[in-house]
Amino acid sequence: MSLYDVVKLVHVAAMAGWLGAALWVPGDVRRTLARGKVDAGALAERVGPALRLEVGAGILTVLTGLGLFAWIGRPRLGLMLGGALGIALLVLGAFAVLPAWKRIATRLAAGDEAGAAPIARRLAAFAGVGHVLWLLALALMVLPV
Repeated sequence: MSLYDVVKLVHVAAMAGWLGAALWVPGDVRRTLARGKVDAGALAERVGPALRLEVGAGILTVLTGLGLFAWIGRPRLGLMLGGALGIALLVLGAFAVLPAWKRIATRLAAGDEAGAAPIARRLAAFAGVGHVLWLLALALMVLPV
């Protein structure tokens, strides 16, 4: 296995971790809030590690993707557009998803479950946008465009 193959394997594994970590968080937050009497600590114990994995795997995915771009020279258009969408997804996570979660956690720590619910809906909306970006990025990366 060449170094290129190892970097590509790390890229795909990081990408899978990134996607997997992002999938269940909004639903978990919404379902937990809907049950009422939220244990803010237990929710944070589930969501915190997932979001840290999402950010770390996202950064690793982008870095290994840039390394692969450098390795192959001028990548095809689909790879470049998919990479740009990946960076947009990382920005969305850093500047929309994480701050929304922090606002939810702050409200829950203060005992304001009702105030956390609208923020959870925004968190879900941001995640939905992220899922569309994922779909487009993955399609562009694998289709021969």
